[in-house]
Amino acid sequence: MPNQVRILHCFLLLLWSFYTFLWSVEATPDYHLNNVLSIIEELEGYDPALTILNITTTLGGLRKSDQDYHLLLLGETSMPSVSLEPLSEDQRSFIKNVMNHEVDSSAEHGVVLTPDGTTIAVGHLIAGIEAGLKRNIDHPWPDVAGGLPVPVDSLYALTLAKDLGLAIVAHHLNKSQVLLGPDGCWDNVTSPQVFTGSGPWSLVTNALINGGMDGFILGSYLTKLQGPLPNLSAVLRGYYGEGQGQMGLRANARRKNFEAKVDLGNFINQVISAVYLYNHIRNNATLQNLNNNTLRKISEQGVNQFHHSYLECPAIIPRCMWAAKPYKGSPVNLVLPLHFVYIHHTHQPGRPCTNFQDCAADMKSMQRFHQEDRGWDDIGYNFVAGSDGYIYEGRGWLWQGAHTKGQNSRGYGVSFIGDYASELPDQAAMELVKENFMKCAVIDKRIASNYTIQGHRQHRPTTCPGDRLFNEIKTWEAFKEVE
Repeated sequence: MPNQVRILHCFLLLLWSFYTFLWSVEATPDYHLNNVLSIIEELEGYDPALTILNITTTLGGLRKSDQDYHLLLLGETSMPSVSLEPLSEDQRSFIKNVMNHEVDSSAEHGVVLTPDGTTIAVGHLIAGIEAGLKRNIDHPWPDVAGGLPVPVDSLYALTLAKDLGLAIVAHHLNKSQVLLGPDGCWDNVTSPQVFTGSGPWSLVTNALINGGMDGFILGSYLTKLQGPLPNLSAVLRGYYGEGQGQMGLRANARRKNFEAKVDLGNFINQVISAVYLYNHIRNNATLQNLNNNTLRKISEQGVNQFHHSYLECPAIIPRCMWAAKPYKGSPVNLVLPLHFVYIHHTHQPGRPCTNFQDCAADMKSMQRFHQEDRGWDDIGYNFVAGSDGYIYEGRGWLWQGAHTKGQNSRGYGVSFIGDYASELPDQAAMELVKENFMKCAVIDKRIASNYTIQGHRQHRPTTCPGDRLFNEIKTWEAFKEVE
């Protein structure tokens, strides 16, 4: 019996040692927006008197680069900074990391996954909110050689204008392979740690552009807000969560809302002015003797490319983000441009998906059905429209689909998640396909300018895409009966 007691005692000591070891290992928080919001809520709860400006100014002070540019545009602050002492060491390290955007050969840093499946640069989001609260358009700027086309608006400059301008200059000087992008993939959507790009990095990645647009939209909203300001956490949870958010603003409509707020001509001038100002405080090292005419020309071209890629074209959730399985075998490449777009409904899943989690689950369910039950190589559709504000990549722009037998090499198969026999898809989803998707595909020469839209039922004995949706697409300008 004493031996048994000693053995049990040793076992308990060993278990306790293992337990304390686990607690001693520093946990790395997931790079998800919810963890950022939890930290902000902890700071707000520690001192309820803190304002949204207190917190954004403190977070902005964590930047390691371009602090002089931010200080010039936002000015000195007399308000007390927020103490980060209530946070754990892991939390302080985490928030410092996400406030500093940078890319290296292996990954993009300073970015987090949002609940809607997109990725944002947190520093640019926070900079936009701070700039909106301190918005300064008529600042007495230093004497910049050549003058500025327009006074620098801090909200434009600190969200997108400066970075887009520097990307345009770098690309012109052959310092970057691409002008814009890319998007990327998280190593794990459930527990995101590492975000890698889907191609060569530019100075303005998709995550930076998303964060910049969000910062501009929320900064503009807060500039005009009367009365007591809401907590920062409430603003962000409303914007990135389900529901209508602050004044109906939602992250999944960032492209539409940004386009509505920005005049293209003024944006070009803001890009040029932001770059001139940055070049001035960098002792003229940025522009490398680019003359005014050249800078204006490349800025106009670059901003127009940005307008097409991020405002005219829809946001497309890539395969990696909904955890697609690999294509079985070797895909057949399409010969572009195509001349047809075939509209479908999924029928099963029969209900519209209204958030990323549900839409991603529906995509995986359809791929599993198509690959395992039907014996196809992949999900049949090229693209799928959810009711969450996004289009999901199926076989994509380049691979031939399996959606409309006998026609797969001639057109893209685009499906709406849900059963539309007696009701229509979400209006925003239809607009995304009818307007943004089609226009984007024509400009990018994916489909011919005289393309034809048809329903699945026009080529096969099926009710797809449902009576109600089929009657709707018959009113679309590009719809044609089968000859």
